Amino acid sequence: MLAAATDTEPRVTTDLDAFRVEADLPSALSATAHTAVLAALATADRYGHTLTRTAEYVWAEISREANVTTTDSPDTAYRALLGHTTVCTACRTGAICPDATKLVRIWRETRR
Repeated sequence: MLAAATDTEPRVTTDLDAFRVEADLPSALSATAHTAVLAALATADRYGHTLTRTAEYVWAEISREANVTTTDSPDTAYRALLGHTTVCTACRTGAICPDATKLVRIWRETRR
C-alpha cells in the first residue's frame, strides 16, 4: 500500500518484537496519495512521520505478537497474517506454511 501511494520502494526491517516499514515521501503528494498513505498507516500498531534536513518518510510498525484466538476484526487478523508472512522463511520462499494457512483461515472468518 505504501509503495503504491508514495511511488517508492518501502524499506522493511525486523526485530524481536515487531517489523517496521519505512517509505520515503515525495516532495509533492496528491490528496489521493495522502489518503492512501494515511489508510496504510492506520493498519499498523504504531506509526509516524519523520522529517530531517535530508529526508522525509513515514513509518509503520506491526507487532509480531498477535493473539489470533481473540481476533475481533479483519484488520487485526490481516496484520497478524502480514506480520507472519514478512518474517517467515517458508512464506517468503513460496513454500507451504501451516501457520500462514491457519492465519488466512482466521482472517477469512473475521471478514464474514
